[in-house]
Amino acid sequence: MLIVRIMKYMRKLKFASNLSLLTVIILFFVTPLFLFSQEEEKEQNWLDNYFITGSRKKQYDTNAVQRAQELAKESAGLQEKEIDPQKYLLGPGDEFTIMVLGAKTIEVEATISPEGKLIIPEIGTVNLKGKTLAEADTLIKKHAARIFKNNEVYLALKKLRRFKVIVSGAVRKPGIVPATAVDRVSEVIEKAGGLKYNASIRKISLYRNEPSNCLKVDLLRFFMTDEKETNPTVNGGDHIVVPTSNIKESIGIYGEIGSEGDFEYVEGDSLSTLIKFGQGFLESSFLDSVEITRFRPNTSYIDRWTVNISSWRHIFDTTKHLDGDFPLLTGDRVFIRQIVNWNNDKMIAVTGEVNYPGYYAINQGETRVSDILERAGGTTDNSSLESALMIRKAEIQKSDPQMERLYRTPYSEMSENERRYFQAKIVEKKGMMAIDFEKIKNNPLSEDNILVMDKDSIYVPQKRNFVNIQGRVNNPGMIIYNKNYNWLDYINLAGGFGFRADDGETLIVKPKGEQFLAENMNYTIEPGDNILVPPEAESQFTFYTGLTIVTQLVTILGVILALTK
Repeated sequence: MLIVRIMKYMRKLKFASNLSLLTVIILFFVTPLFLFSQEEEKEQNWLDNYFITGSRKKQYDTNAVQRAQELAKESAGLQEKEIDPQKYLLGPGDEFTIMVLGAKTIEVEATISPEGKLIIPEIGTVNLKGKTLAEADTLIKKHAARIFKNNEVYLALKKLRRFKVIVSGAVRKPGIVPATAVDRVSEVIEKAGGLKYNASIRKISLYRNEPSNCLKVDLLRFFMTDEKETNPTVNGGDHIVVPTSNIKESIGIYGEIGSEGDFEYVEGDSLSTLIKFGQGFLESSFLDSVEITRFRPNTSYIDRWTVNISSWRHIFDTTKHLDGDFPLLTGDRVFIRQIVNWNNDKMIAVTGEVNYPGYYAINQGETRVSDILERAGGTTDNSSLESALMIRKAEIQKSDPQMERLYRTPYSEMSENERRYFQAKIVEKKGMMAIDFEKIKNNPLSEDNILVMDKDSIYVPQKRNFVNIQGRVNNPGMIIYNKNYNWLDYINLAGGFGFRADDGETLIVKPKGEQFLAENMNYTIEPGDNILVPPEAESQFTFYTGLTIVTQLVTILGVILALTK
């Protein structure tokens, strides 16, 4: 997305002839980082559930759908546990084994007919329509006792029936699907291709026998609280209707909770329900003052109040009634604060040419850069300490509404003040700390040895024994560093200036992003430097802006990718 944004910006400034040059530079430096970033996204995306559970839409994970469908096929007819004879309703297709033990042992098999009758050889016909397995056992034994005196009769359900269930609404493949009497609604939905991204998982209807007999299905409650009745087993002829979700009807929980977010609202939801959806409390949850916000009916005003639920901490996972529980209304939001002075893990990432790269815990306000480098085992022999970077993520995350607005404004439509602001901000190395790592190494008391902060990142690059020549030269590329060469020597080794090269505006760009006009000679060319030759008769601001963006991408993106949070 960042690359697309840059390209759009270049087109906005009509940067036609420079575009191809900068495209090459951007892709050369950034593509490996961009691909690495995408790989991280792939690793994270599969973790996301593909249903919508609240007002935040998630990307539809087709791989998850395929896995769910395959699992549905594998688990077809499998039982969660032994069948409860008191609850299992019999129907056409159920197969029995009946055994009569006596002077002569009789073993027969029989299947319930489409009319609901069981025809048993030597015993007779038993009407089992609408009967449970327990009731069938009583009836069959009663019929057998009339014929076989003083004999023992045993009944076993040999094979479960298969039947049709209709699935319609917000599923990927609505229609008629096969099911068994031990399949739950969620399993039947998976056989219909699974839920669509905008499906409701809390307001599913199960119509049984007639429209007036409707069971409400709440899959979120089933999976989060294990309430079996919210995801019932199906019967033949059932009709499952999955509506779309209404993101305006939601409740939410935030702060020190296992999984914060918004969830569909269903009448009857209570505070304890929402906390269960949020996967319970954290050790750091401050329960003495939990804040609730609620919109006043037909107004935009919000009421706020707090409740003390500290007594819930250790009994929350039980089925006991919780003192102080109360029903929620749609739009309610719950905020759980953190215990004051709770010891959060504050970390800094160290990557590159150090002996022990990785994450290091810090004491905010005490730990300095030198402390982190020492704990990382110091730098390797192949390190370029003078090119080391420190990025402060907290600074990068600060928003700039004015800059965001200008990004969407064509350059030709900006006022003079807006252009100056834009030009000043676009070259800002946001998040990069201006410190000298060599000074820190040589003198830990140096002012450069600053305090580190949570989510800072330090990157120590490898030594680079070359100078990179790019732009309007005949043979751009990397040339081995020679301390006796000046910038013109490197240009000559790169084939000399190319067509329409503006040699008077050639730049020397340091690894940290510092820029010098080549002909001023107020610098020293060092390994890892970049020499950039722009084309003539083009917008200099545009070209320099593009180069600055490239430099920032090269130096900052790789470091930020080291952070996982």
